[in-house]
Amino acid sequence: MAYVEPYAEPTTPPPPAAPPPPARPAPPPRRYLSERQAVDVAFQIAQDRGLDVERVRHAHLDGAGRWHVELGGRDRANLVLDARDGRLLKGQFKQRGHGHGHGHGHDDDDQGEEWDD
Repeated sequence: MAYVEPYAEPTTPPPPAAPPPPARPAPPPRRYLSERQAVDVAFQIAQDRGLDVERVRHAHLDGAGRWHVELGGRDRANLVLDARDGRLLKGQFKQRGHGHGHGHGHDDDDQGEEWDD
């Protein structure tokens, strides 16, 4: 007669582990102004200062969330805007002569930067 091992006692499986707490939802992606919106804001700021600007010379969004917009026409404006809300962070404004004698314009320079002429 051969020896046969007895069947092992049935065991109950351990209770399932508690599910992990739900992950926090990812924050919504940061929303930036579109290029068109940034340009519109820049035109409004320049026109509020009495500048005669009629075209976009350059506009780009940098990696730090700022729009750099350069406007031209009779006058010039170079603006740096917060890409989230359009707030003016830095501005350079050059107003050319508007029939005021010898053509001397008025320069208004926010933040003390100089124009590269």
